[in-house]
Amino acid sequence: MFNESKYVSLMYEQGLDQWTRAWYGEAIEAGFIRPHYHPDPATMRRLRGYFGAGLSPFEAAQACFGRKH
Repeated sequence: MFNESKYVSLMYEQGLDQWTRAWYGEAIEAGFIRPHYHPDPATMRRLRGYFGAGLSPFEAAQACFGRKH
């Protein structure tokens, strides 16, 4: 039987895709990564969490790559 908890709507998927592209641009602009960077699975999970928590792409780039206290 289909597990509804794993259902991802098309709108969510499109929003996540646009947000991830913006995050990528912010991370490059800040000098955290270089073009052609490919995040590992753990980073992808963190990004989905940042998106779900409502962080902006800029905030997510800082959280992902910025200095930790």
